[in-house]
Amino acid sequence: MEANMRVGCDQSNMRRGLKSAFGIGVVGMLAGAMTLAPLAAAGGVREEDRITNDRTINRAEVENLQRWVSTGHADWCKDARLVAAEELWRLAPEYSGDGFELNAISAEPIANGSNRVTFEWAPLDGRALYRVTVERFDWLLPIAKDTEAIVWVPTSTEIRVHE
Repeated sequence: MEANMRVGCDQSNMRRGLKSAFGIGVVGMLAGAMTLAPLAAAGGVREEDRITNDRTINRAEVENLQRWVSTGHADWCKDARLVAAEELWRLAPEYSGDGFELNAISAEPIANGSNRVTFEWAPLDGRALYRVTVERFDWLLPIAKDTEAIVWVPTSTEIRVHE
C-alpha cells in the first residue's frame, strides 16, 4: 500500500514539475518574443535615398516657349498636369505618360505672383516616389495675353527611392 502511495505521490510531483516546467517554458517564449518583436519591426523600416533637382530657369528660353505656344503650337504646355506627366515620363521609364495617374499634392499661389503645383506618382511596387513641381510665371502674361494661356514649366523634381 505504501508503495502505491509513493508511486501516486511521485506521479503527482512529476505532474506538478512538468506543469511548472511547461509554464516556465511558455513564459520564456513569450518574453523572448516580446523582446525580439521590436527588432523584427525595426527590420521592416526601409532606408530612403532622396534625389532632388531644382532647375535654374532661363527666362529667354521660357519666353520663346511662350511665344511658340501662343502661336498655336503645343497647347498641352498650358496644362500643369500634362507638363508634369511629360517630365515624369522622362524621369521614370515605367511611367505610362497618362496624366491621370498623377496626384496633385500641393497647389498654392506663391508670393511673387506665379502659380506652383506639385504632382507625385509611385509605381505599383512602391520602391520609389516621384515628385514634379511645375510653375507658371506672371512675367509671361504680356506674351500670353491671358492667365490661362501661360505655359507651365517644370522647376523641380524629387525622387525618393525606398530600399
